[in-house]
Amino acid sequence: MRLPSGIITPTVTPLRDGDLDGEGIAELLEFLRRTGVVAAFPAGSLGLFHLLSLSEHKRLISEFASRLPSGMALLPGVHRGNLEDTVDVARHARDVGAAAVVAVPPFYYELGQEEIADYYVELASAADIPVIIYNIPQMARNRIDPETAASVLSRTPMLAGVKDSSRDLAALQGYVSALPGIPVYEGQDDLLLAARALGAHGGVCGTSNFVDLPQRVWSAGADDAPALQGRLSRLMRLLSRYEFPSAYYYLFQAIVMGRRNPTGYMPRPMRPLDGRSAEALLLDFRSIVPG
Repeated sequence: MRLPSGIITPTVTPLRDGDLDGEGIAELLEFLRRTGVVAAFPAGSLGLFHLLSLSEHKRLISEFASRLPSGMALLPGVHRGNLEDTVDVARHARDVGAAAVVAVPPFYYELGQEEIADYYVELASAADIPVIIYNIPQMARNRIDPETAASVLSRTPMLAGVKDSSRDLAALQGYVSALPGIPVYEGQDDLLLAARALGAHGGVCGTSNFVDLPQRVWSAGADDAPALQGRLSRLMRLLSRYEFPSAYYYLFQAIVMGRRNPTGYMPRPMRPLDGRSAEALLLDFRSIVPG
C-alpha cells in the first residue's frame, strides 16, 4: 500500500472525567476531516499509549475505527512492552480496518541494530499488516538507523513507512535516501518545512489536534511557507513551556470541544493545567492563532 502525503495527526486520547470520551473522539475526527488531515494516528506518544492497559489500547483503536471519516487513513500505534502483545494489538488494528500500524522499537533496554531489524520483520510477519517504523530515540532509548530500516525493507514487503521524531534532519535525509519509494514523515512540527525540502512525504504533527497550521505550512508555496512555519514554531515554543503533553490536551478541549474548564482530561499520574496556567496558555495561543 502507499501511504498518503500530507499531515498525519498523532491524536490525543480524549478523556472526560477520566474515561474514554466517544464524543470527543468523534469531534476530533470531524475537526481533522474539516482541516484536511490525511490520517489519524491514535495511541502514539501524544496519545499516551504507555498508560493504556492492553484492553484499553484495543478499545481506543476500535473507537477511532468506528468513527473514521471516509477517505482518512487509520494508522494506530501498537507498541507494547513485549512482541506478543504488540502483535496482538496489531492484529486487532488490522481486523478493524487500519491501513497500517506504527511501532516504536523495543524500549527501556538498549538493543543492537540487528535485534531491532529482527523485531520489525517478526512483527510485520506475525501481524500481517504493513508497519511504519517510529524512530524516537529520546523516548524509546533505541534509535533506528537508516541502514537498519533498509535492512527491514530487504527482508519484508510490509514496511510501509518511517516516522522520524529524532529532531535529526540528517537522519531524516538518510531515511529518504535509503528507502526510495517508501514514505518518510517528519515527527517534529517545527521542522516541517525543512523536512519538506529534504523530500519528506509529510508530517506527523501534534498541533494538528487543535489548529490547521501544519496543513497550511505543508501546502503553502515558497512565498508563504516560511512565515507560516515561523508561526508554527512560535506555537511549539509556547507549548514547550508546559509539562508535555498537558498543553496539547487542554487546547484540544478548549478549541475543538469548547470546554474552557474541562475535568478529568489527563490520565493519572499526569496532572491537568491549573486554572491560571490554562488561561495564560489560551491567551498566548490566541496571540499566535487568532480566532
